[in-house]
Amino acid sequence: MATNQPAKSSMQAKEDGDEEQLQQALKQLKLLHIKCRELRTAIPRILEQATCRSSPENFATVVLNTTTELRDFKTLYTNEESKRVLEQARKSREAQPKNIKPWRASDHPDWLDMA
Repeated sequence: MATNQPAKSSMQAKEDGDEEQLQQALKQLKLLHIKCRELRTAIPRILEQATCRSSPENFATVVLNTTTELRDFKTLYTNEESKRVLEQARKSREAQPKNIKPWRASDHPDWLDMA
């Protein structure tokens, strides 16, 4: 029985490591999702400044801020961690394509909380 104990603890350590990796992957996906959702208002914000009687400086500021948001999203989306997480998700979908439940924000009212 003493020989089974180390095997169980190493198995538990592996599961804990897998759990931690999954939690990190979910945080990465959540951050990507939030950043993507924030970009939905990018063009309306620019158009609002262009159509109202705001100063050219205000318009330039909005365009610069939006450009920064786009650059930040692109950097986050193309970094190695995001690529790894998205590839892992793709492989998981290929291995088990059935019974994947769609995620809905209405089911998770606190989804914007990064804690």
